[in-house]
Amino acid sequence: MGIESEDLRELGPRGNARRRRRTVAVALLMALSLAGCAGVRGPYATERDKTRKGAAVGAASGAAAAILKGEREADEILAGAAIGAAVGTGVGVYMDRQEEALARIPGTTVERIGQNLLLVRFDSSVLFAVDSAIVGASGRAAVDRVADVLIEYPKTAVIVQGHTDSTGTEEHNQDLSERRAAAVRTLLVGSGVGGARVTALGYGEGYPVASNDTADGRRLNRRVDVLLKAKAR
Repeated sequence: MGIESEDLRELGPRGNARRRRRTVAVALLMALSLAGCAGVRGPYATERDKTRKGAAVGAASGAAAAILKGEREADEILAGAAIGAAVGTGVGVYMDRQEEALARIPGTTVERIGQNLLLVRFDSSVLFAVDSAIVGASGRAAVDRVADVLIEYPKTAVIVQGHTDSTGTEEHNQDLSERRAAAVRTLLVGSGVGGARVTALGYGEGYPVASNDTADGRRLNRRVDVLLKAKAR
């Protein structure tokens, strides 16, 4: 059973929303193309060297694959009755306002992906002690503030995605990522977010956003993402 190395993350300032939206969209398209060429496998792939082959390709394809997988889960929630009526033609403004509110929360970064999709990212060091799935005090404060925004904007499906670096065994990392995602979901629901709109998933080490060959890369890969998708119609 492996233990994560301990690093702290320094979160950068939020950039211009429109520029970020274009950048993320282009990055996703490039990543999908690269993933097709490289033959990236799913989150339970056993050949670890595939996640280390080419840091740029791995990071781009890992981020894109995790987002697309989460979006499919969100679509299942949106197809049910948990969200209620759709936002309609005002979905862009609805997500703009939600993005602005989330971006004011310390300990998170927010990316806009398309018209009705947001990615909120927590670094694991903000939420958890090393190799733990118990959310610390500062992490609870951040999750509580995210919950407040989700309650204010109830027309989104919420997908909590846990990720680890490649330190330790794949089985351990898979279990740790699942427990961390579940812990964040429990806090969100406990703070008043409707449980039917929130799903927690663990991806282990399968979707890195950086190389696991460096301490900085491993620090970035240890993360919890919250994907938000609005019901547009």
